[in-house]
Amino acid sequence: MIDMPEASKTSGIKITLAVIPALLIVSICVALYLGANADQEEGEPPKGDVTVPEMSDYLLKLNNLIGEREIGTEGGRRAFRRLNAMTAGTLGFENLGYEIFRNQIDSVNGFLWSTIWIKAGDRESREPVVLAIPQASRGSGLAFGFGFAEYLTSHQTEVGVRIVFYPPLVEGDLEAWIWERCGEEGESMKGFVMVTGDPEPKRSPRFLVPASLEEKIEELSSSKIWNEDAKIETGDYGVLEVRMGDDSLFSREEHSQRLIRMMPVIKELVERLNE
Repeated sequence: MIDMPEASKTSGIKITLAVIPALLIVSICVALYLGANADQEEGEPPKGDVTVPEMSDYLLKLNNLIGEREIGTEGGRRAFRRLNAMTAGTLGFENLGYEIFRNQIDSVNGFLWSTIWIKAGDRESREPVVLAIPQASRGSGLAFGFGFAEYLTSHQTEVGVRIVFYPPLVEGDLEAWIWERCGEEGESMKGFVMVTGDPEPKRSPRFLVPASLEEKIEELSSSKIWNEDAKIETGDYGVLEVRMGDDSLFSREEHSQRLIRMMPVIKELVERLNE
């Protein structure tokens, strides 16, 4: 038997004492990493599920952080630029995966103004239904547009849906003005819905329905997914408009829940307009 020199024994002990804490630290880090990832995977919603915190965040940014959108002031124009950046960032490839389309044929006071849209549902459709959302309205319509775009990534529809965010520069017929900017050669618009907040202090969503579409909306209201809070007003309206309620009457969380509950209703509306 060969005895190990005392110095070698001491060196071996020192190395062992140095390595053990290092291995312990590495083990702890790996455990923390795996645990954090497990928690994250468990807590994240499936792709395309719209959550109340997401909608609340949209409303906070649109109504309180971006600023009031006005053409006539420098601050108002900055707010439009912030909104355009938020629209592209929220819906684009790095987030929801949509291609962002822009048209800048409108010029006022030496500035070009963007109409922005995405193609959802059947993106190859040549007969899309258009959801037109004014950029200058309160946040409800815009937030709904962002959330509805996400909703359609997991709640599939065979209908072509074009979600359009437009500046306050409309002249003449709204449908024709919007289609001139987002339509393509060889296409035709199958249906048109304007989605906004509500300038009046109304708690419930409202459908302002032209007489020509009364039958389709009545069929929709008998559907199992109809939101019982929603009201129907038929009259001499130029376009079908859905007003998503006044978000100043609720907490952001409550209003977000109402917006989410309207998403299957609007999906079915779009499908009925495509018939």
